[in-house]
Amino acid sequence: MDRNLAPWQKRDGPMYLSEKRLLNRLVERGVSTPEDLAEDRFRENVIRLQCRLLARVGAVVEVAEDTFEATASGEAIFTEEGCSPWFSGEDLVVDEELCVSDWRLTDFSKLDPTDIKQINLQFFEDPENDYRILDESPAYTRRKILGATDWKLNRLLRESPRTESLSQQCAHWMRAFAGIHTFPDANHRTGMASLYGLLKQNDVDFPDEEWPGNHIERAVLHSKIIRGLHSNVKYNFRNFLLDCENRLPMKPTLEQLRSVINHGRENGF
Repeated sequence: MDRNLAPWQKRDGPMYLSEKRLLNRLVERGVSTPEDLAEDRFRENVIRLQCRLLARVGAVVEVAEDTFEATASGEAIFTEEGCSPWFSGEDLVVDEELCVSDWRLTDFSKLDPTDIKQINLQFFEDPENDYRILDESPAYTRRKILGATDWKLNRLLRESPRTESLSQQCAHWMRAFAGIHTFPDANHRTGMASLYGLLKQNDVDFPDEEWPGNHIERAVLHSKIIRGLHSNVKYNFRNFLLDCENRLPMKPTLEQLRSVINHGRENGF
């Protein structure tokens, strides 16, 4: 079986920790979250994926939601007797044995920053779509769309999980896309449209032509409200992508959610 490195391992840079360095941090610090380990210096999303991969080889255990601890096997890797077949130097070797499910996205090669910019530009140019105009200048707004930094979008593609289940991949993509907020507007819509393209390119069948219906619009409005009211943005798109909105204790109408957004914008939200 071919053994591969994860996409983030193929690029040197200060934003990333090798799996052995990350594991050593867990050994030294004890129970930690990815946010703790990131220290506002390293990529938290990637650290979370690395911890999950390390858990699958028995080097780490998830002791609570998004909280990890090194196991005795993980600590032994740093001893003379603790060599592990899962590691190649500092990096964890990622192959099919570490994949959660066969039903997942495996090909991200047909989407690039230019494609993503064009998707956002289509929302801007479509008169039936609401799009916020910067400084009341369509020309300036268009320049901002086409001038979006490629490195952020490339990082999004590079850091997308290859070994997680499809639902986790979709949730990761939407959370990360909304988080980087590359474009002046329609970031959620662009994230969903680009995700739809990735699913089609990977021959993933949809439940029906209306998927995901208005679930994503409700998720977008909820997440915008949360982003405006809280400094720590952690929003669970998975419930909406899996059609679980009926579990919400309260379900305001889309019109009510839009009115909250508009009121907030008018009052410095």
